[in-house]
Amino acid sequence: MNKTLLTSVLLSALFSSTTFAAEELSTENPAYTPSEPLVLEPVVATPENGLSPIEDEVPKFDDTMHYFVGLTGGMADMSLSLVHATSSSDKDKVSASSPDASGFAGADIGFYTAGGNGRIYYSFQKMSGESKFDNKKIADTDVTLHLLSADYIFLADKAINPFVGAHVGYMIAETTSEQYGSYKQSNPVLGVQAGVAWRISDHFTTEIGARHTASQRKDQNYWSGSKVDPKEIVYPNTQSDLKNITTFYISANYRF
Repeated sequence: MNKTLLTSVLLSALFSSTTFAAEELSTENPAYTPSEPLVLEPVVATPENGLSPIEDEVPKFDDTMHYFVGLTGGMADMSLSLVHATSSSDKDKVSASSPDASGFAGADIGFYTAGGNGRIYYSFQKMSGESKFDNKKIADTDVTLHLLSADYIFLADKAINPFVGAHVGYMIAETTSEQYGSYKQSNPVLGVQAGVAWRISDHFTTEIGARHTASQRKDQNYWSGSKVDPKEIVYPNTQSDLKNITTFYISANYRF
C-alpha cells in the first residue's frame, strides 16, 4: 500500500515537471508552429531595407515611333560593262574591267516603328571606281544612290538585332574617259540588304551589313561617236552599262 502510494506521487511529480517545461518552451518561441508548413517569401528590394533592384542592362524600345539619323561607310563593288569599238569587228573592241572595289560614304534618316521591330529610312550614298585595260586606267565612274529602305528587325528586345530588308531608289552614274568622252546613266534600282545591329544605349546603335542594288535599265546606249539609226552605227563608239552595286558597310545611328 505504501509502495503504491509512493509510486503514484512520483509519477504525478514527473508529469507535472514535463508539462511545465513544455509550456515554458512554447512561451519562449511563440512563432514556432510545427503543425504549419514552412513558406519562403522573396525579399523585395526597397529603399527601406537598403537593397537596390537589379536593372535590366538592355535598352528597351517603347510603344512609340522614334526618328533616327546615321552615318555609313564601307566598300563598294560595282559591276560595269564598258566596251569601246572602232569597227563592227570583235577584234577592234576594247573591253575594260569593272571598276575596282573602292570606298563609299553616305547618310541615313528615318524612323523606327513602335516596339522597334521595323524601320523605314532614306539613304544617300556616293561612290566611285576606276576601270582599267592592260593595267592602265581607262575610265572613272562616279555613282550617286538615292534609296528608300524598309527593314524587319529580329529580337527587338535584345541588345543584338539581326535584320533583313529591301530597297527601291534611283541611281545616277557618270562614266568619264579621256580617250572616249563621258556618259551619264540614270535609272531606277531595286535591291536587298541584311546585317546585324548592336544597341549600345537607348540612343546609340552601330551596325554592320551588306546591300545589293541592281539597275533596272534594259538597254545600253552608244555615247562616243554618233548613231543615226540602230542599224547604222558610226565608229568609233562606246557602250557602257552599270549593272549592279554590292556594298559592305558599317554605320552608326542616333535614335531620338
